[in-house]
Amino acid sequence: MTELLKQKQYAPMSVAQQSLVLYAAERGYLEDVEVAKVVSFEAALVAYADREHAELLNHINQTGNFNDEIEGS
Repeated sequence: MTELLKQKQYAPMSVAQQSLVLYAAERGYLEDVEVAKVVSFEAALVAYADREHAELLNHINQTGNFNDEIEGS
């Protein structure tokens, strides 16, 4: 979890990106990921979400909501 909370200097993550990464961790998607590979996993997940679900991330950033309705998206 500590690795997930680290952010690169001058490259802060948006609220939506942080929420997505913490959601993945809470749901167990990182359980089999080696600590040394957590940063790579996080980068790949965020890149995928930015590319494929930009509208959803924008909605989360604008409203601050990450609820059951959004989870189903």
